[in-house]
Amino acid sequence: MKYNFGCLERVEMSKLASIVAKELKPSKTVLLYGQLGSGKTTFVAQMAQDLGIEKGRVRSPSFSLINVYKGHSLVYHVDLYRLEGPDKEILMDLEEIIEGRDGILIVEWADRFEGFWSQDCLKIFFDFCENGRMIQMEAKDELLQKIVSRWLNGKKV
Repeated sequence: MKYNFGCLERVEMSKLASIVAKELKPSKTVLLYGQLGSGKTTFVAQMAQDLGIEKGRVRSPSFSLINVYKGHSLVYHVDLYRLEGPDKEILMDLEEIIEGRDGILIVEWADRFEGFWSQDCLKIFFDFCENGRMIQMEAKDELLQKIVSRWLNGKKV
């Protein structure tokens, strides 16, 4: 299933990030795609707050590659921007996180390791638009249906 949330302003983007966070369960993988400055880290920071992580704590892990945060569950925040392609050591770390199933894995620049990810990931695509960011999501499980349903119900209010 795919869903295009359209061009969202900052407040709407924060609301969507909150909805996504509330629907995530430990062992879920969220893959983020988009150009530099398209809103990936901002989205993760808002999600993190709803996952019980202190505001302002989340930073782009561009230099450390993997940051781990403790909230309601563990959150593994990965940024593959600096990598040109699969790195054996990072792949082993990611496999360990995925197999451990003890936290939520959120990966920025997931396209760097495109062939690595399983089919049950939530993919979020970011792009620029006139007044904010264009956000589209894709998933093969019921998670996206739950997110869309909560989003649409919130719009009716």
